[in-house]
Amino acid sequence: MPELAITVGEYIGPGYVDWDQLEYVPGFTVDDIKMRLQYAEYDGVLVDSILLQFGICYGGSTRHAMDIHNYLRSLDIPVRAHVMSVTASSGTIVALAADEIELEHTAQWMVHRPLFSEGSQSQRSEDIRADADRLDREEQGMVDLYVACTGKSEEEVRALIAVDRFMSATEALAFGFATKVNPLKGKAPAAAAVQARLKAVRLAVARADKYAVRTARKPVASAKPKAKSAAKPAPTPRPMAKKVIPITAAARKAAARPAALTAQQKANANAVAALAKSLGVKAEVEGADSDPEAVVESTELDNGAFFYTDGALAEGSEVFTDEALTAAAEDGTYGTADGRDIAVAGGVVESIADTPEAEGDDETAGETPAVASLRKLIETQAKTIADLETKFSKTVPPTPRARGAVQTIDPKAPKPKAKAAHHAGL
Repeated sequence: MPELAITVGEYIGPGYVDWDQLEYVPGFTVDDIKMRLQYAEYDGVLVDSILLQFGICYGGSTRHAMDIHNYLRSLDIPVRAHVMSVTASSGTIVALAADEIELEHTAQWMVHRPLFSEGSQSQRSEDIRADADRLDREEQGMVDLYVACTGKSEEEVRALIAVDRFMSATEALAFGFATKVNPLKGKAPAAAAVQARLKAVRLAVARADKYAVRTARKPVASAKPKAKSAAKPAPTPRPMAKKVIPITAAARKAAARPAALTAQQKANANAVAALAKSLGVKAEVEGADSDPEAVVESTELDNGAFFYTDGALAEGSEVFTDEALTAAAEDGTYGTADGRDIAVAGGVVESIADTPEAEGDDETAGETPAVASLRKLIETQAKTIADLETKFSKTVPPTPRARGAVQTIDPKAPKPKAKAAHHAGL
């Protein structure tokens, strides 16, 4: 793939707020390079080289510049730097991490000694000495790097960075900082090109003069209304073709035949037919298969076993003892878990009757299973409510009444909501 191009910002180090200018200065750190490489890896792109593009880089933190330099040197891929305007101070440390450093002819390269820019607060003498020692160590690291990259001696490098040294592209190349300087692309045109352009200009002027003369000789037209044009006769309609294609009986049948159902429409029709069969409803669904897919339903017996039927259990339904509907149930009378008696003969349900209740229970006689289930639910809820009322009356004592005059209560006055009792059982 093409090399990964990374633009180096104006400031080397974390971004900060310039309170004097009231603006945010973005920074450039090693995390920016790592993030670009991770994005390429997430996109499935294999990066085989890196291009560092320097527009205007004024430098910044020496320590962050060294961090970027050492990280780029640790990668096993080629790195190339391209300086288009100016690279100064610690920006040169980042650029020297590249295997090839390419400068434009008008670009500049600036080096100097590290500066201490963190003395904005009062410090003791020992703190100042410690900062000076740290600054000397950073300067020694920069000198060692310049010596290794340029091949110059330490004395030559220290003499160079003694002041803010702005170097042209050719000077940086001569000292060993750069490996290539791009020449200026502009150049004077050849004599043949000049003659060709002059000939084109003369031809254009001659054509313009000729057009001006022709326009001046043309009389000025006066404004006149348009003459009414004679009404054009209406076009004679073309006669219709006498050849008529007759419609055959086969064509009429094909037009009257309904369009074939799609696979989705046929599946919907089969689903509706299966639902109707499971509900015990006899219905003909247009488009459904004559024998829709079986809907196996189960009915629990009082002994824990199950009956399986194709659709809902009803009189005339075939009863099986397996879900595959292959083993027919034996003849006899079976009791269900919901209190019904099922009579089976020849593997088919002959009758379904409710289990007779005990004698003397006239109130529930003749109840259907649904009514009986509802009655049991109501009785259970009523018992639960009664238990809650008993617990509440035992937990909350009655409110004592004040002695003396009887207070008259206005029935229309709003009543306060009763506070819920906090009890472990409630």
